Amino acid sequence: MNIRLTVDRGNTALKVAIWDAGNQLIASAVDTDGLCAGELARTIIPEGHHDISAIYCSVVQDFRETDIESLHTLARHVLVLDDATPVPLQVCYSTPETLGSDRLAAAVGAVCHIPGRPLLVADVGTAVTYDFVDATGRYLGGNIAPGISMRLTALHAYTSALPAVSAEGSCPVWGNSTEEALRSGTLRGVAVELSDDLRAAGPTAMAVLTGGSSPLLAAAGVLDFDYILDRCLVHKGLNRILRYNETL
Repeated sequence: MNIRLTVDRGNTALKVAIWDAGNQLIASAVDTDGLCAGELARTIIPEGHHDISAIYCSVVQDFRETDIESLHTLARHVLVLDDATPVPLQVCYSTPETLGSDRLAAAVGAVCHIPGRPLLVADVGTAVTYDFVDATGRYLGGNIAPGISMRLTALHAYTSALPAVSAEGSCPVWGNSTEEALRSGTLRGVAVELSDDLRAAGPTAMAVLTGGSSPLLAAAGVLDFDYILDRCLVHKGLNRILRYNETL
């Protein structure tokens, strides 16, 4: 059985996914306890003999060597996504060597969803990244801002009186308590950033959301525009990049 393994090592979590030859997602898993990529992948690989190809994407260096070594014990080929990797987008970024591979993978995944349309791709995680792909498939860059938890943590850490607040809970337009004011200001602040960037992307642009905090943002009721929410967007992009490179 031919299967593809996609690996996304983020700031907070390690995420792996398995895809069949028809590009259907078979299984996925997440770890926040320090497993290496191969260890986590073994928990979801189906029993039996498989011809496995893998792609690895990471925004941290600490686990990189161990992750890649462990993947080589599972897969016949491991593609490490970096600025030299061919991708099915035109990357118009002045410093491609500094572009986060997860940002690029999410952009590719979004274009798989909605080709031929301007896209604002928002990955709401430890940080929030806002990336723009035009209707012709050109990646034109984006913005990076603190994530939801980071904003709330900073407000508590860098003031003497503001409490630590969970991002989950009521989020009214006007906070009626300090807790609500902190949460509403944070979540609505991210929503305004998204709205402004979407407006800048043009009247036909669509927002595509992903990342660990994206369901929380969507559930808060602070977004006043249409969007697509896909927690698997980076993995879809990684799978597309792997398939693209197999044809070269």
